[in-house]
Amino acid sequence: MDIVYTVGHSNHELEALIELLKSKAVDLVLDVRSAPWSKRYPQFNRESLARELAMQGIAYEWFGTWFGARQTDESHYMADGWLNYASYTASPDFLEGVRQMDRVLEQGITPVLMCAEKDPFDCHRAIMVSRALSLLGYEIRHILADGSIQTQVQLDERLLDKYFPHRGVPDIFDLIEGETDPAQTLADAYLKRNEAIAWRLENMED
Repeated sequence: MDIVYTVGHSNHELEALIELLKSKAVDLVLDVRSAPWSKRYPQFNRESLARELAMQGIAYEWFGTWFGARQTDESHYMADGWLNYASYTASPDFLEGVRQMDRVLEQGITPVLMCAEKDPFDCHRAIMVSRALSLLGYEIRHILADGSIQTQVQLDERLLDKYFPHRGVPDIFDLIEGETDPAQTLADAYLKRNEAIAWRLENMED
């Protein structure tokens, strides 16, 4: 099973981020930000970040076209304007990103998907990209700010605890309709989190 890491640059000093990557033997940063720069943290602007990473022996590629959260194809947006991750990750554009990532993995390179948010729970790198990759059979490991790892399975549990905290307790509807499908419950939890954090069409007008 191929292993793919993720990380959020958050408000780290660049040196701290590099240490996190080195601690997991990461060879390549795949930047999944649609807009690969930061006014607040200019050390993470695309050009300067790529240069600094190269000096530390870590390569850089921008994957925002395929794995970014701000997609422009309106067919993947819900009626009230938010990007449906499940719809987009079934598209040829996303799957081309997977193909490009496979090219990296086939070379024995260890990649990390990098975005901005500290907690994967709040970021499309986990709720959109990693969810889709996990369904395709990749092992996802989220690098947290303290260097510990949260797996996608652990993230699944966080989502279920938030959106379906009483899922283990049968109610009258379960008795009438039969046992709830755990896979569908998890998909519903992802959809709820998707709606909460998704890029919206109205933002494109700003």
